[in-house]
Amino acid sequence: MMTMTSGVRLASAVLLAISLVGCGGGDLASTDAGTLGASAKASVASIPNADASRIIKLQRFQIDPAKVFVAGISSGGFAAVQMHVAHSSTFKGAAVYAGGVYWCAGAGGAASALANCGGLTLPTNQASYNSTLAASEAYLDAQSFLGTIDPATNLSGQPVYLWSGTQDEVVNPREMADLNSEYQRYGAHVHFDNTYPAEHGWESPDGELDCGTLGSPYMVRCSANGAVYDSVQTWLTMFIGPLKPRNNGKLSGTLSSFDQTEFGASSNLSMGSTGSVFVPKACAQGKTCGFVLALHGCLQEASLIGNRWVTEAGINEWADTNELVVVYPDTIASSAPGPTNPNACFDWWGYSNQYDPNYALKSGLQMSVLYAMVRRVTGRP
Repeated sequence: MMTMTSGVRLASAVLLAISLVGCGGGDLASTDAGTLGASAKASVASIPNADASRIIKLQRFQIDPAKVFVAGISSGGFAAVQMHVAHSSTFKGAAVYAGGVYWCAGAGGAASALANCGGLTLPTNQASYNSTLAASEAYLDAQSFLGTIDPATNLSGQPVYLWSGTQDEVVNPREMADLNSEYQRYGAHVHFDNTYPAEHGWESPDGELDCGTLGSPYMVRCSANGAVYDSVQTWLTMFIGPLKPRNNGKLSGTLSSFDQTEFGASSNLSMGSTGSVFVPKACAQGKTCGFVLALHGCLQEASLIGNRWVTEAGINEWADTNELVVVYPDTIASSAPGPTNPNACFDWWGYSNQYDPNYALKSGLQMSVLYAMVRRVTGRP
């Protein structure tokens, strides 16, 4: 994710953040299976109904506008908050793992992001944190008034799921407590899972790491009362009500790679040429379905960890039986003279095209690419 070596001081952390070479090199695919990295190709090939031989064009589906949601972890969690707040007329709920308040980094760039929000581990093995809650809410209110984001009143009554592990060394649990306060201020209905002894990561029964383990691919598995926990089940139940049972066998839906470049994805925005999309069989056949935009964290890009984010998140197994199309956009690591984003994070501090002051607004460069994908799938104007 955004993790730095324990004990690193802010100045050296910022220097590291702006000087490292990319983490994995290349994107998931460009034009055919021959360009896939070995790990990505192997991961795709192991998924039922996955097609690693071609890149499809993202399609429009019959999507219920009341069932459009966003979810994300770490940098993707911060980005999910940005997407949710900026497009609250579209998104009807959000699931945020180890993210933080809207516009957390403010106008301070990477230095502010690391010192205040997440990514810098102190000698105490705690993530650096300085509350930006007041500034966040003032900015949110101002932008809502100006119309650069959807009206903040849309957040009232919306379901929001928050996850913060008590052992998280990358995003301080107090940052997520601030996000909890922020959403409650705007009237959202929040479920805050903040008692599990988890390290930084996305929680899922399919996660390959024990709950308290920090490291790649940042997919953790936790237990409660002797049973494996399923955080995705918790937030999907919040969002759409009682669920049909999770498919723990061969999925009937199809997982494919789709072209991101037609939406404006490029190395200038630290986004790869392809992302992934999971389409349940019923949705492909024209049934009205729901939709989830799922955003990975830093160091979880396909060129580094293959399809482990897509297959271990535990979303597809519920989506298959509960008729949800899931889009997984993908980033790439980048360095100067382009955006300085060595860990392939989603843009939550304004790195796009060197610095995008509007990164948290509807006009944000990377935000616009992501929302164009949402518009395509949902048919939003």
